[in-house]
Amino acid sequence: MQEQVAAGTRMPSGLASEAGAFSQAVTRPPGSRWLYAYVVVEIACQLALLFGQLAPARVVFRSAAFGASLALFFLVPGRAQVHHSARWLAFLVIAILTLSTLNPGGSTPLAVIAHWCFYMAVLAPIFWVARLEIGEETLIRLLLVYWLYCSVSSIFGVLQASFPGQFQPSISALIRPDKVMSIKLASGEWVPRPMGLTDIPGGAASSGLYAALLGLGVTIARPFRYASVAGLLSMVAGMVCIYLCQIRAMVVMLAICTTVLLGMFAISGRLSRMAFALTVGVGMALVGFYFAFALGGEMVTSRLATLVETDPGSVYGKNRGHFLTYALTEVLPEYPVGAGLGRWGMMNQYFGLPEDSIWAEIQWTGWVLDGGIFMAVVYPASVIAMIAAVVRVSLRSVGSEFGLWTSVVVAFGVGTLALTFSYPIFLSTGGIEFWLLTAVAIQAARYGPGALGARPS
Repeated sequence: MQEQVAAGTRMPSGLASEAGAFSQAVTRPPGSRWLYAYVVVEIACQLALLFGQLAPARVVFRSAAFGASLALFFLVPGRAQVHHSARWLAFLVIAILTLSTLNPGGSTPLAVIAHWCFYMAVLAPIFWVARLEIGEETLIRLLLVYWLYCSVSSIFGVLQASFPGQFQPSISALIRPDKVMSIKLASGEWVPRPMGLTDIPGGAASSGLYAALLGLGVTIARPFRYASVAGLLSMVAGMVCIYLCQIRAMVVMLAICTTVLLGMFAISGRLSRMAFALTVGVGMALVGFYFAFALGGEMVTSRLATLVETDPGSVYGKNRGHFLTYALTEVLPEYPVGAGLGRWGMMNQYFGLPEDSIWAEIQWTGWVLDGGIFMAVVYPASVIAMIAAVVRVSLRSVGSEFGLWTSVVVAFGVGTLALTFSYPIFLSTGGIEFWLLTAVAIQAARYGPGALGARPS
């Protein structure tokens, strides 16, 4: 009788396997489609800005990339698959921001809420990417998508300088005609600084940075046929854009990124790869300068010469260093726990009051204004912790293609941190890209040889 009862309660093997498959499908974490969907939204919003007919909705398209990142914080199902110190520091950043909403010095309630959401949108990838089940190939594909887009943008930037008046998108309606940044070409003609696939004169410089750095990775890794040729061409186009845009911070950032990448190769013992990368990097920088000089003439050399006119500390102090001095010697003593949210940047311009506005040219000033000494310590600490986590992933993946690309992510991360001394990068799409790429590198390592040994939640 007992045997009959047991036999009667046993599920047929076919049904059992189907039930197991269904259970696994239900509990399996979401995959990389969420990542690709976000990148599509980000690129589509950027391309929408190129059309003058859509100019009245510029704020909507500019906000959509941030809104999509924030929305994914709530929409991506599941729980975090990995935990590391940068995530806990990011939670602490949110706590500081939330307390700052209670600061009576903040601007209008709408500006305060918008500023808080802005920060959350930039930070969001560190949380929602951790819920995804992605592999090493996801990081590689994601970087190749960014490389392709930025290479095309850089090519358009070169064409805009080569054929003045053509290939020119609509300039942002927020920029007054008399405030358009222009360059004088070797032909004597004045044109807006290369815009690439943006609506901002000089906007091609950021695309040029990606095209040059990721192009170096493509040249070394050769992930597809003729990748070496495509990588070299993208590096040249990127360098030409950086030179012509005359944004010296991007020149310095690219130099820092390349130096860090070479350092990662040296630390991991890949000396032959380091030598090859150094040779290619220097060679393409010179080739890019040749073409940029042919287009821009003395304007190119005179601008770059200011970077080596004296020691680096003096150059920075003369150009952007006084903003850091202002943040530490004037803003911080006046607002040791912050001035309240919504006091600077676009959130103040859109939703705040002019009389509440405080000028913040670099990220450090913004951190002090938004959370005082606490924010100025915790946020950069979270950035450093995130970079350190990717460094560990990269060193555990030595010899693989994934290890190469994580080294590129480390280089980009250090360059982004350096850019905080020149620009409020962590309240821009550049900040989202930092958290996105580093989070993807860490999450992908969970399923590959670069695993951090992180515990599932």
